[in-house]
Amino acid sequence: MIICKNCGVELDADMFSCPLCGTPVADNINVQMPVPSLSPAFQYGSTMTRPQKKFTWEIISLILLSGTIATFVIDYIINKAITWSEYPVSVSLTIFSYISLFAFWPQRTITQMAGGFILSSFFLVGLDALTGKIDWSIQLGIPLLFAVTLIVSLLIVIFRMSKYKGINFIAYAFIGAGFLCMCTEAILSFFKTRSFHIEWSVIVAGCIIPVVLALLFLHFRLKKGRNLKKTFHI
Repeated sequence: MIICKNCGVELDADMFSCPLCGTPVADNINVQMPVPSLSPAFQYGSTMTRPQKKFTWEIISLILLSGTIATFVIDYIINKAITWSEYPVSVSLTIFSYISLFAFWPQRTITQMAGGFILSSFFLVGLDALTGKIDWSIQLGIPLLFAVTLIVSLLIVIFRMSKYKGINFIAYAFIGAGFLCMCTEAILSFFKTRSFHIEWSVIVAGCIIPVVLALLFLHFRLKKGRNLKKTFHI
């Protein structure tokens, strides 16, 4: 068995190059097999290599492209125009913007999030303009995108600053989801009625509070500092 010295992928004897990173097999012939380790294949807190990021980006991009084409085709066959397909396509473009920056732009995570927001906003406005006029992208799409980006960025900062990374972070994620629901309802109500109304999101946030308190109690009661790896046996 031959192991690629660049990315660690197992290679077959009839291969000429590594299918993941492209390293020639001839360069790996003299590489010894790694010593088996008792540690799991996935290391908690590890980062992906550049070939792995590129491969992941290619897979996700292919899925998004296929969904976008299928959505456009179905919408055009039914309505003879671009109507409802504009919204799922905008979501695909947003996801594509973020994964592209995370895969190929070696910056701090917060900087990548900010860049993803700017690039996604540009795509949303451009897509909205192609359908006739700029309407929902400025008043609805970009505000929602900003709310999601801000909440996720805050969760990333809290996670990195937290001394104990355990069940408490799941509680923080629930809090972020509650705030996102309230922001979503406020933005949607303003888009429709030109005034802010918050109703159902308050109920959702209220239901989240007991869950958050239970998770925080469980985190500090069982073992302070118990991380996610130990809790879920990763």
